[in-house]
Amino acid sequence: MGQYYQVDFTFELACCDALLVKSSDPDFENRGGLGTFLLYLDIEGEPLVCYGACVFQNPETKCYLYRSKYGNWVIGKSLGKIKRGALVRSHESDEIKFTRNCPCLVENWQVLKEGKWAQDESVSVKIKRKKFSIVF
Repeated sequence: MGQYYQVDFTFELACCDALLVKSSDPDFENRGGLGTFLLYLDIEGEPLVCYGACVFQNPETKCYLYRSKYGNWVIGKSLGKIKRGALVRSHESDEIKFTRNCPCLVENWQVLKEGKWAQDESVSVKIKRKKFSIVF
C-alpha cells in the first residue's frame, strides 16, 4: 500500500527575493524559463502565495516560478498549473519537496522535452544579490 503525506499549506516566506535561473547548456531549448525572477508582490505589496509558498516572476518573459499543488517548483506561463505552460520543474522526493519554502534550496530540475519530463543537470537556481557601492 502506498504512503500518504499530510501536507500543510501554511505560508512560510521565502528566504530570497531575487533568483537567477540558468543553464550551463548553450543549446538549452526552454530559454523562456531562464533569467532573473523577482518576488511577485500583489497590489498591497504583499507576496503572492501559491500552495503555501511565495511566487516569483521574470519581468522580461512574464514567466512565473511557483510551487504546484504536488510540491514541485514550476517555471511556467500559467500560474499554478503543472501541465499547461510549464517549462521547467523541480524533481525531489515526496518526503522533502514540501519542506522547500524557496526554490534556491532545490538541486534537481527537469525540463519538458517532447511532452515528457526529463532530468536536466544543467539547470540551477542561484540567489541573486543586489550589487551596490559605498561611496565616501
